Amino acid sequence: MSRLSLRFAPSFEIQVPALVLLVLLCSGCPVAERSADDDDSSVADDDDSAPPPSFRFWSPDFEDGGTLPELYECSASNPELRWEGVPAETEVLTLVFDDSSFGDYPHWAVFNIPAAVSGLERGVSGYPGTGNELPEGAQELVNGGGWTGYFGSCPCGANPNTYRWRLWALSEELERPGPGSSSNQFEALVEAAEEVSIEMLEMSHSYGPASICR
Repeated sequence: MSRLSLRFAPSFEIQVPALVLLVLLCSGCPVAERSADDDDSSVADDDDSAPPPSFRFWSPDFEDGGTLPELYECSASNPELRWEGVPAETEVLTLVFDDSSFGDYPHWAVFNIPAAVSGLERGVSGYPGTGNELPEGAQELVNGGGWTGYFGSCPCGANPNTYRWRLWALSEELERPGPGSSSNQFEALVEAAEEVSIEMLEMSHSYGPASICR
């Protein structure tokens, strides 16, 4: 240990260890008080009050406003769909896919999807509509092609059509629409969804002409 020399007179010298001297000199120094809120048990103060993610809807298989891959056209099965941030008061979700370029032609409607579900896997629905695998409690309508479930984009015009996907977060379950054409049933489902809607999200894609029309 290093020592410091203190001289009190020309012929009087005391050897004092440096650590002892430091203690003597700082004995009257002010001491910072520790706040009651300080917590040394954590490396950093975590903020547990971060807001939940906002309600969001997308597909890993196509971009919003982009072109639908041919893999999901006509009588093929559905692309993958994902969502997050479902409002806390949501009871069920409802999905409607139609052709806004062709009189809201009905392509796919799934209603009463449980609020805890975060998406629909690729290939759970499609022609002929007999082997569809939906989340428990979810139901589908008959599409414009005449079968229950997903009917992919299938236009034959020279220019692509624009299709929309709408997802509603609802405060209560929906009743199955009464008898009628697929267009009328889709319209009735949308009206019922709007009446108990908490929030609705929409995305779109374009497609055409279909491979069978080229």
